[in-house]
Amino acid sequence: MHDKVVFITGATSGLGLSTAKHLQSLGFKVYGTGRNPRGDHSFELIKMDVRDQNSIENAISYVLSKEKTIDILINNAGIGITGSIEDTPTEGMREVFETNFFGAIEMMKAVLPQMRKQKKGLIINVTSIAGYMGLPFRAIYSASKGALELVTEALRMEVKTFGIHIANVAPGDFATNIASGRVTTEIQEESAYA
Repeated sequence: MHDKVVFITGATSGLGLSTAKHLQSLGFKVYGTGRNPRGDHSFELIKMDVRDQNSIENAISYVLSKEKTIDILINNAGIGITGSIEDTPTEGMREVFETNFFGAIEMMKAVLPQMRKQKKGLIINVTSIAGYMGLPFRAIYSASKGALELVTEALRMEVKTFGIHIANVAPGDFATNIASGRVTTEIQEESAYA
């Protein structure tokens, strides 16, 4: 029954890896991506960076050349950031939005033509419970996930007539390694937050 093709970004660890393994065990054909794919998994891992348009196009083309379809896209790739708004360099903020927000948008734009052609598809954006509230010292992360929540809501209405469904999944705290790749603002001695 589950011969559907699933494409998961950020599938090398954490929620993405767990989701990929679970869906594979249920019989879905799973393709996962990561900037540095590693490990021996029951699903195929593809090198891809959601911040690199060529990388996205190559990964999508590769899966379509093998499967002729992408039934489900799970936008899971993401990075965290901590620090006061005042102390966080704007470049660090942009890096988080490039991955968590614009990366997810680029992925959706890349698969929507195929899903329209198929007259069906499902996109699941992994946001966060943090997207519903401004968390102190995590405001930029909250903002990136909140922005994706709103885009998902709007896009869901835009593509509904094409048979494409879009949803958010907003998990709370899980024991993953997201902190290992988190952008952390260094507190300077003269900072008001030191």
